[in-house]
Amino acid sequence: MRCIVVDPQHTLAPGEVVWDAGGRIVQLRRARRAQADLCLLPGLVDAHVHLQLEPLRGRTPPRAFVPWVEAVMAAQRGALPLQLRQRARRAASMLLRDGAVAFGEIDGSGQSLAALRATPASGRSYRELTGFHLGAEASRALVRERRLAAAGAFATGLSPHAPYSVSPELFAAARAASRYLTVHCAETAEEQEFLRRGRGPFRDLLQQLGRLPDGFRAPGIGAVRWLERLGVLAPTTLLVHCQELERGDVARIAGAGAPVVVCPGTIDWFDRTPPPVPRWLRAGIPVALGTDSRASNDAWSMRHELRRAAALWPDLAPSELLAMATTAGGRALRLPGLGRLRRGGRADFVAVRGSEPRRVVEDFVHGRVRPAFVVAGGVRVPAARLRR
Repeated sequence: MRCIVVDPQHTLAPGEVVWDAGGRIVQLRRARRAQADLCLLPGLVDAHVHLQLEPLRGRTPPRAFVPWVEAVMAAQRGALPLQLRQRARRAASMLLRDGAVAFGEIDGSGQSLAALRATPASGRSYRELTGFHLGAEASRALVRERRLAAAGAFATGLSPHAPYSVSPELFAAARAASRYLTVHCAETAEEQEFLRRGRGPFRDLLQQLGRLPDGFRAPGIGAVRWLERLGVLAPTTLLVHCQELERGDVARIAGAGAPVVVCPGTIDWFDRTPPPVPRWLRAGIPVALGTDSRASNDAWSMRHELRRAAALWPDLAPSELLAMATTAGGRALRLPGLGRLRRGGRADFVAVRGSEPRRVVEDFVHGRVRPAFVVAGGVRVPAARLRR
């Protein structure tokens, strides 16, 4: 190979990589001469994805958040387990062909692991939990019912969905049952209004669903402080979006060591102001990238997320953006071997045409080159047929 980008900070030029029948790298070293006009990049890590969610059909999908939530809930209602497994496998295959080899999947039905076992991907599957109305006993029962064992190349965790959809008792049950959590946090101003004052469209939605407890009183603080008070803010809790952080929240997140994942496609879908990711990185917060779902992303691919990230945060260097899509994703999922090439690690990489490492990284991040092929766990998959 002309070059191997081992991780966003280290390269071999020229280089060679050899892996065994189990898909593990056994040799990664500088080569005497280049054997092919290709460069290898680490496989991309999609740190937040809903593989089972399809694009919203019918009329123009809503772009206001709470109506969008209602539309997604209606679209999922009545889906059969086989349909959900097929959706997850089909979506994973789409992302794999485009260079994403590892996922932080939010499994809303318990069907994703069965689908993902049939692919060469890896990552962590988080079983989703909702129940703003649940007390302690019902919360523990729900967690017992939904805990999943690791399967193949996938570790597991729990996803107490968000502070507006999960009771304090359910957060406590999730925290007691699993070290590895992910939470949608501070995504909208309406969420912060609900937590601070107990009013707004989230209160209306919970009342409509019959999930607002009698005598409910808002905690009176924002989402990050609420998670901190509940004991959920921790290095093993992945926070999603963090679009509407309040004063002091960046220091709280950094002090807790919690990673954050941002989804540029969803930022564009809802026409949101980009959060200050460069500031978060300077504060020491690990920031990863995710595709979210096809219900809130018009161009659903990790390569598109990189291009969007470059446009949203032009002050970040290509190597920093690539790190968000590789090593930071592995760190966010608490699977630090992902997103880098190393001896003993998985043979996960994207091959692209090129010769000079810095130029290859820049061209890949900005969408000027596409994968020649993708290898996940030592298995070669075809390149995507997507528009540039």
